[in-house]
Amino acid sequence: MITSVFNFLMIAGVVQGFIFNALTSFSRKKIEYPVLFLNLFVLFLSLNNLQSWLIDMDFVAFSYYTIPFYVLLAPMFHAFLVNYLGIENKRRPFFKLTALVFIFELVARGVVVYQLNERVLNEEHMVLYNALEDAVTLCFSLFIFYHVLKVLFRYQKLYDSILSYDDLKWIKRLIQLGGVVLLLWAVAVLLNLVSETIKAPYSYYPLRLGTSIFIYWIGYQGFFRFVILQERKGLRKKIRANQEVKANQAVQTENNPKENREAKVFDALNTFVVTQQKYLDPYLSLEKLAKEMNASVSSLSKIINTVSNKNFPDYINEHRVEEAKKLLSDANFEAYTIVSIGLECGFNSKSTFYSAFKKFTGQTPTQYRKMSF
Repeated sequence: MITSVFNFLMIAGVVQGFIFNALTSFSRKKIEYPVLFLNLFVLFLSLNNLQSWLIDMDFVAFSYYTIPFYVLLAPMFHAFLVNYLGIENKRRPFFKLTALVFIFELVARGVVVYQLNERVLNEEHMVLYNALEDAVTLCFSLFIFYHVLKVLFRYQKLYDSILSYDDLKWIKRLIQLGGVVLLLWAVAVLLNLVSETIKAPYSYYPLRLGTSIFIYWIGYQGFFRFVILQERKGLRKKIRANQEVKANQAVQTENNPKENREAKVFDALNTFVVTQQKYLDPYLSLEKLAKEMNASVSSLSKIINTVSNKNFPDYINEHRVEEAKKLLSDANFEAYTIVSIGLECGFNSKSTFYSAFKKFTGQTPTQYRKMSF
């Protein structure tokens, strides 16, 4: 029963991986390198699990000669990462080394299988070879995983520009999940080498379950985040190029009943926020703004509350919502997703964007866009 459940989950992950490959390939006019390597990662992982499933289900007559797709997984993820960050010329993928290891394992397995057919070796030798090959591949994958960690945590200066679009928290969570998968793999390898009772394929069941989840997570997150990144780059160029600040965007003191010092300070503040587009900064804080205005945090907070009748987050979010409304109702930005627009207008997540937009307009961004066209 447990075996059947694991096999079902594994083949479900395989089908999901193939569907992901098909959708991402046909939905893009041009296959960018990050999408290509992400697709290859998902494809090789799916093929590896499919091969294991076919062997477990006895759908193949000869199961000794297998293709080591798992050699290609970590290098494809590393290639995706460096291309996503735009540093492929500074931290090159390990294609040559990967090809060398892959070909070596293909040839070595061919030699061992030939010796098995000639009865020079027996099935116990084959089991031992499988365990050793698995151990070698795990060590190679850990080597690549180490370089992935170096890219993320030691070479941040190489991709500073990307950090203005993406804080990469999703990749770090993905790395954590990948670490769990590698740990399950290491346990399976250890059991295959030393255990007398738990051997393949049973030692691999937790690993295969983990990789089935991994297919979904990396596929969805990687492709979704890359699309958002590309859209935000395009949006930022258009927003900066087309932005024309009008005089009536700022609250003018002559129209403000409070003709006093607070109103004048707020007018200067509001003009600064609008003309410099400070509200587009997702990390803007009252402390940061006070420092730029050469004012105290408490006095600035009091002025914003008194004159605008809003607290600081609402004051800034209202500007962001106004910017989003312009983009959502502009036909030139119709091809961009609502999430990309919200993020580029200064919101740090989809949920905060939708919540603020609903608060200030009484509609969701989707409803507002539909009514605009």
